[in-house]
Amino acid sequence: MHLESDVKMNKKSEQSSPISSELLHEHQLDFERISIHHSRILQALNKQINTTIPVMGACTTSNGGILSWKQITRILSSTYHPMLRKFQKSSMSYWRNNHLVTCIPAAGAASRFFSDLQKFTIIIENKILEFKELFEVFNRDKKIKNISFEKRKSIQEILINHKISPELSSLFEQLEDQESPNIKNLCNSFYHFLSETLYKGTSSVIKMDYKKNINKDSTSFFNSENYLRTPWNYSNLNNKIKKYTSSNQNPKNEGNSDHWMERINPQSNIHKKDQIESEKNHIYIGNHEESILKAYAVSCILLSQYGSLPKALVPTTNEGDSFLMLKLSEQIKLLPCLGNVLVVPTNMKKEFENQIQTLSSQIQESTMDIFTLRNSPFAPEWLKNNRRSSGKWFILEQGRALSTIRFNMDGTPFKDEDGKYTPVSAGHGELIHLFDKIADEFPSAECLHIRNIDNVIGTSNDRSDELNVPAEAFRIVRDCIEYLRAKIEDLLFSEEKSKKSLRIVDNISLQVLNYLSQFIDNNLAQEGLKICYDNRNHFIGIPFQAFHKIIGNLFHWQPLSSSLNELESWEQTLTWMEQPISIFGVVRKEVADIGGGPIFAELPDGTKIKLCIEMPHTSEEDSNEYFGSRGKSTHFNPVLAFFELRTNKRSFEKENSIGKKVFYSKLFDERFWLLTKREYKGIPVCYHETVLHELIGNSATTNLIFIEVPRTLFRPHKSFFDSLGNDRRSYGFDETLATSETRNF
Repeated sequence: MHLESDVKMNKKSEQSSPISSELLHEHQLDFERISIHHSRILQALNKQINTTIPVMGACTTSNGGILSWKQITRILSSTYHPMLRKFQKSSMSYWRNNHLVTCIPAAGAASRFFSDLQKFTIIIENKILEFKELFEVFNRDKKIKNISFEKRKSIQEILINHKISPELSSLFEQLEDQESPNIKNLCNSFYHFLSETLYKGTSSVIKMDYKKNINKDSTSFFNSENYLRTPWNYSNLNNKIKKYTSSNQNPKNEGNSDHWMERINPQSNIHKKDQIESEKNHIYIGNHEESILKAYAVSCILLSQYGSLPKALVPTTNEGDSFLMLKLSEQIKLLPCLGNVLVVPTNMKKEFENQIQTLSSQIQESTMDIFTLRNSPFAPEWLKNNRRSSGKWFILEQGRALSTIRFNMDGTPFKDEDGKYTPVSAGHGELIHLFDKIADEFPSAECLHIRNIDNVIGTSNDRSDELNVPAEAFRIVRDCIEYLRAKIEDLLFSEEKSKKSLRIVDNISLQVLNYLSQFIDNNLAQEGLKICYDNRNHFIGIPFQAFHKIIGNLFHWQPLSSSLNELESWEQTLTWMEQPISIFGVVRKEVADIGGGPIFAELPDGTKIKLCIEMPHTSEEDSNEYFGSRGKSTHFNPVLAFFELRTNKRSFEKENSIGKKVFYSKLFDERFWLLTKREYKGIPVCYHETVLHELIGNSATTNLIFIEVPRTLFRPHKSFFDSLGNDRRSYGFDETLATSETRNF
């Protein structure tokens, strides 16, 4: 792959580049950086470079690439004596509240979330140009011009022949349980506006409070003692309800038919039954066309309301909670920690601060037990009692400096209707450039826990216990590595070190190495420990070979060069030991799962590594072989990671030391950029992107461990249909937040 250091190619691309520095300056984008992106994209599109990484094999629990859930829980449960279980929990709680920070990327736009609805509306509007105009008229509350009978007949034919997915066809009905009354009212009004226009050729915009009228009348029915105590009048009740819920408000259908056979005829036939001569120019729609009109109405309203928002602010429960609201609630109980970092889109820091302020009062009102908010930022004043409040929220923007622009599929810059470039986030990988600010904001932080805004798993005790497992694994492994880092430093920088043999003669180091050997294959572990003893089974010190047998197989280091002497081998060992620790939770694949996963790969320079790879980074052959519905990959990537912010803390020493920050910019490895291909407003585009979980999830630059975690810790929302119909109970928030059922009781 092309590297950023290739100066000659960059200069050549600048001379021939069609990129306008003036247009980039309007968006506060760096010309040199975007030119590098552009040159790479051109080479990739012209097949001059290969943007894929060859897969050597899948990481599995059998080959040591992934630690099984059974193995990791067994090791952690045996780490402490049973009499110290309470100490273990309090120790973990202390570490979370003093050294763990949660980072939640929330800069993603809702456009991908609504991509299914966007594609549907574009297809419909391309076939029926009048529909786009109808929506504009509806938004402006103006009367529409007449549409001829011939044109409406043509529209009807298009609707009849258009296929619609089951999800879209039921979208209108499902929305009744999901969205706010205002959104439902708009959807209902626009649907009736469309259907009336198609029926008569003209219509006026009446945005009536449709839901309010239904509730008012239906409540009076059910509160009436007559209908509760006289079941023989139930049919009359049904007729009244039907009057208000019927999708066609036609006076002719309000009464009962004289014969039962007439009452079961299709709706379209009822319209046609008593058709008079003056109504011959009316268009009658069937159920199929009706479903398309309803789906189009809902799609237009949702896209206009939420399409330009960040995904974090989109409602995702029947109670109207946004992803942000659920994340705020999760962090109170699920994994409470020192602080929380929210990464938001450019120029939206103030908006998110206001949102958190507003949602704070909602959390207080909705919480099942107000005392669960103690010592959290959302606790009422009377609960704080001057105690130290943990879990503060720190907001960072993924600004223009971390963005790029979209390109057409021929490599030219994409421009909008006004002839401007359209900036887009250059990917989650750019967040590495914010890690310095996070470390400065939380000086005692040792670990960064990263979970996406749309991975909502609830706040139940079971989820909390499950999430604590990879967190505790990180804490214990890091303590072990920190101790060994210190001992290697002492060995290398000691003036009294032996000239004949360099060994760590320390019993605690041996105990630490023995503990870490539980994480790897037992035969390899025994080989590594055996060389620490002489023929009489006396401990003679730990050589560098023992580190490479045990630690090297845990983190999958590169083999040592045979040309290195003993001192150089120890120096190389310390270099690898000082790489930041990354622990990734991966979930076992099910039959229908398709997506990237943990693999062994070979980089273009011949380096063989363990990698958390995304599917666009693999060839079509490797993608089918490993990541298809029945591929060889046994696990795939969830958004769950624990990453070391600081190293070399000098563990177990009396004086306090927070360690030194990881050299984060060094992790921004140019070998891991992606050529991302998407659709933007129905047009195929591409852009330069990096993925955070590849940059901190590879054994070339980090000490990486994959840990199997339960499926219950992974619930992403890639599409609007993933959240449709869910409430707080289905997400697992009913232990902390009141559900609709609870509040209505």
